[in-house]
Parts: sequence; C-alpha cells; structure tokens
Amino acid sequence: MRLVISDFMSLDGVVQAPRGPDEDTDGGFAHGGWSMPYFDPAAMGAVLDEVMQGTEALLFGHRTWQVMAAACQVGPGIRSPTA
Repeated sequence: MRLVISDFMSLDGVVQAPRGPDEDTDGGFAHGGWSMPYFDPAAMGAVLDEVMQGTEALLFGHRTWQVMAAACQVGPGIRSPTA
C-alpha cells in the first residue's frame, strides 16, 4: 500500500484547506481561506483530479471529516461515496 499526503501548505508551513475565513479560527487564527485567491482551478483542477483518480481510500482528520460528511449528505438508502 502506498500512502500519499495531499496538503495545502504555505511556504512557512501553514496547512489549511482552501475554504472560507471562518474555517479554522483556533488559537485566534484570523487568516482562514488564505489560499483561495491563489487557487487556479484550470491548473490545480487537473492535478487534484489525477490524485483522486488514483485513490482507493481517503483518510480525513476530524474537522475535514465533518466538512466532507456535511457536503456529501445523500438520501435514505443511498451510500455516500465518502462513507
């Protein structure tokens, strides 16, 4: 098995998903969503798609799991692809 880590990380080591400003305010962090202005879907979309196409499973941290579970709500009897 091969483990691949895909992170959004600044040059000074800040790791945070590219969501909104209220995503992670622990410890008074006031720069949530900092990477979105630099995210180019035309360039990064293909890269992320390639990474996901070769993925057999996803391992999320607690917060990411909560965000993904809320985003992937499906109807009764339909299994979420992230479950």
